[in-house]
Amino acid sequence: MDTQKEQFKKAPAPARNKIQIANFLNKSLESYIEFEEKWADALAKFLTKSFGTLRFLILILVFLSLWIIINFGLVPGINPFDLYPFVWLIISVQLFAVVLSIIVLISQNQEARINEVRQQMEFEINVRAEQEITKVLYMIEAIHTKLGIVKVDKELEQMKETINISEIKEDVEQVIEEKNNTSGIT
Repeated sequence: MDTQKEQFKKAPAPARNKIQIANFLNKSLESYIEFEEKWADALAKFLTKSFGTLRFLILILVFLSLWIIINFGLVPGINPFDLYPFVWLIISVQLFAVVLSIIVLISQNQEARINEVRQQMEFEINVRAEQEITKVLYMIEAIHTKLGIVKVDKELEQMKETINISEIKEDVEQVIEEKNNTSGIT
């Protein structure tokens, strides 16, 4: 039986690319972050996934159709219990809509918390990466100096400058404000 490496060598180029992509995806899944969920969050997530399906829509449509058919007296042997204008049906649907909207809001709040944590983590990683890259640039410049390679590079000098995050934030906010003003959003 061939090992995975032997199969990889024997595979034509497009198949090799698929193997590499599959391996990349498997490795990238290792960086998946688990977030602590409260029981209410887990329940809301489950209910949102359950209610947000075509199967559930069909179930609701069948239920509503049966309710209306039965209460119009079209099913022999079953007495109507909610005559037209179907007051109990309307009350039930409205209560269900309230509960469903609350469940969706809980789910959205949880997603917002998760996204906020991910954005902050991404920002912190980017700041650290910027600091590391700047350090590497200084090290490369030191190596050049030690080897006697003297070349003035204006772009390199700009890259070595410390980035002021507050200035970048203000610039981004200004650009967003200008975009909003030109698009008519206040």
